[in-house]
Amino acid sequence: MNNQKHKALLEQIRILADEVPCDLVASVADAIGKVSDTNSHYERSSVISSIAQADLKEQVGLLFDTWQRESPETSPESVALALLASAETAKHCRESESISLVWTGPKTEIIPLRRTDQALLQVINEAQEKLLVVSFVVYKIEQIRQALIQATNRGVDVSVCVEDPEASAGKINQDTIKELGESILQKAKVYIWPLSQRQNDAQGHYGSLHVKCAIADDNLLFISSANLTGHALNLNMELGVLIRGGILPGNVSEHFRRLIEDRALERML
Repeated sequence: MNNQKHKALLEQIRILADEVPCDLVASVADAIGKVSDTNSHYERSSVISSIAQADLKEQVGLLFDTWQRESPETSPESVALALLASAETAKHCRESESISLVWTGPKTEIIPLRRTDQALLQVINEAQEKLLVVSFVVYKIEQIRQALIQATNRGVDVSVCVEDPEASAGKINQDTIKELGESILQKAKVYIWPLSQRQNDAQGHYGSLHVKCAIADDNLLFISSANLTGHALNLNMELGVLIRGGILPGNVSEHFRRLIEDRALERML
């Protein structure tokens, strides 16, 4: 097989495998493998109509068009097999753990570090199935808010956990729930840590929800010192870590799921 000749088709296959969950790629491969005439408009429409997700329909349509235009001699079975192989490779790469540092603040030239806002947006934008974002404070985060709304629009199950302004005992000045915005409150699941579930010391002081993290699809975990505020994401000195693959993203996700299940975290309705 001449890779250069089929470069456009291979690139479309790679993009699809990188951006779409493995089980959905398998469904697409199954539909393509049943194609009998690659030049048939009916066959193309049949494959696309078998897909429920609107954005995936567009990607598969582009793949099909590239296939017909650039590599029409390539059999449906070969394209289907290439999709499956590429998806399994992409899945393995996602599951293999990688760790990188994330930083906001004064730069040095010694170690290149990711920016905090870029890392958080990466987690939100990569989510395909589920996303959890946790923060103590929420303030002036329009870019993050829009990314969360876009995630809900593409079918991601979005959960946001923030400090309850009423339970913070004056530790925060902003209404975190209000700062999320009406669209997030309507489209995402928003949780707080109710006062009744918090421990307190001998003087009656309660703990705070001080976690800052984001988890996408149990595979990408961002832990940071930065709150969801414009200053924390862009101006403060903040340090975090971005973890892809391995067991940690899934473990943290499961921990929060059980906190919700045990009602330690309560959904705002």
